[in-house]
Amino acid sequence: MSLRAAWSRVEALRHESVHSDSLLMRAALIGCVPILLAYGCAGVVYGNLPMMTPAGLIDMPGACAWLTAAMAFALAILAIDWLVRGELTPPQPQVIVVTKRWSRGSYTQSVMPPHVFPEPRSSLLRIGCLGVAAVACASALVGRATLALGWQAFARPGGLAPQAEWPLYPLQWVWPWLLPLARRPVVLGLIGAGAVLLAAAYFMNWRKVRGAWFPFLTVLPMLLTLNYLGDAGFDFAAARGLGGLVEPELARELAHQPGRYNVFNFLSLWGAIGFGTVGLILGFWLGRSRVMDED
Repeated sequence: MSLRAAWSRVEALRHESVHSDSLLMRAALIGCVPILLAYGCAGVVYGNLPMMTPAGLIDMPGACAWLTAAMAFALAILAIDWLVRGELTPPQPQVIVVTKRWSRGSYTQSVMPPHVFPEPRSSLLRIGCLGVAAVACASALVGRATLALGWQAFARPGGLAPQAEWPLYPLQWVWPWLLPLARRPVVLGLIGAGAVLLAAAYFMNWRKVRGAWFPFLTVLPMLLTLNYLGDAGFDFAAARGLGGLVEPELARELAHQPGRYNVFNFLSLWGAIGFGTVGLILGFWLGRSRVMDED
């Protein structure tokens, strides 16, 4: 297949449709629900849950993790409600036809129907979910600030089972196949592939090629998925001495802080799942949108 023919197929994938865009967003939202639920469950089980902020990941131990989990559960309920009922629209005003019968000799007067202004429709469930998520997020950040100042009010309770391995399934079965992804040549190859795609996207964008960012934004989530899978397999095996790996520092961290170590291992696994599903869908949608095309 020639390069021109391959690019023609890429351009065909970029054909925009309102219906297909709504399907993509719905698929991304469906992928977010299990990720949010799993994220919240991990915080309750391990008693530690990193939160993504503009400054990076912040550890949320103890009650801060539970509050962060409550935020995740509220957002998951909001997403489920959105999937079930869709976007709420204001009710349509009713058309009122007013008729008046006049007797002979009476004064004729035109009667106009009253104008009905549609009132915006709101969902108490969605408002409640957003309120719970906002309060839980703010409380978790305040609690983490108090922990940083040395106050231990938010240090408890801990996780229900900090050493549990069941939230890490299927790493117990697939870690031997994931270890090759953590080797240095593979990691360097993934970084190199991403750099080449980025340079090619910049070059095509400079040449005013439509859809220049589409290949990069579509392939990048898959590269990140492979990288996160390698990290998840290595962290799981190295801390437990599996596959001949000897990493005393990781084993010591797992023994002393099992909840913190396991939750970061959990995030590597579910980060891969997120990039392979939601990230791939959003990258495809953003790459084919006209926002990325500069005139």
